[in-house]
Amino acid sequence: MKNLNLLAPISHFVKPLRRQSVSRVNALLINVPRVQISQGKNNYLLMVIHMHGLTRFGRTIVRGSDTKDHETIFEETKEEMDEIGICTKCLGGGFIKNKEEKKFIKIYGCCKTFGEAPHGRTKDILLSWTKYQHFNIILPKKNLNAYEE
Repeated sequence: MKNLNLLAPISHFVKPLRRQSVSRVNALLINVPRVQISQGKNNYLLMVIHMHGLTRFGRTIVRGSDTKDHETIFEETKEEMDEIGICTKCLGGGFIKNKEEKKFIKIYGCCKTFGEAPHGRTKDILLSWTKYQHFNIILPKKNLNAYEE
C-alpha cells in the first residue's frame, strides 16, 4: 500500500505532459484549412486527418480540383500531411460544381476509387466555412441520376 502512495505524485507530472501533447495535436490540425476547392467542376475528396495513434482528435477536410483526378488529389494531400506528421484517411469522393459568381454549389456523384462521400457531411463543412456560408448548396435526390447535369 505504501508503494502505491509513493507512485501517486507521478500522476501530477504525467497529466500535464498528456495535455500538452493534445494541445499540440489540436494546433497542428487547426492550422490545416478545412476546405480547398476551385471554381468550376471539381473532383473532390472528403478526408479525415489525425495524428498517428490519436484518432479521437481527427478533423474532416474537403479537397477538390478542377484539373486533377481523385487519386492525384489524395496523393498530393497525403504527401502534404505526411510532411507535418499527420495521417490521412479518405472517406469517399464525388464532384462539386462551384459557381462562385452565382453563390451556388452542387455536390453529387461518386468516386470510382474511394467510393461515394457522405455529401451531407461535405455540405455541412462547406457551410461552416466563412466563404461559403451564404451559398445555395444542393445535394442530389436519392432517386435521380446524380451524374445528369
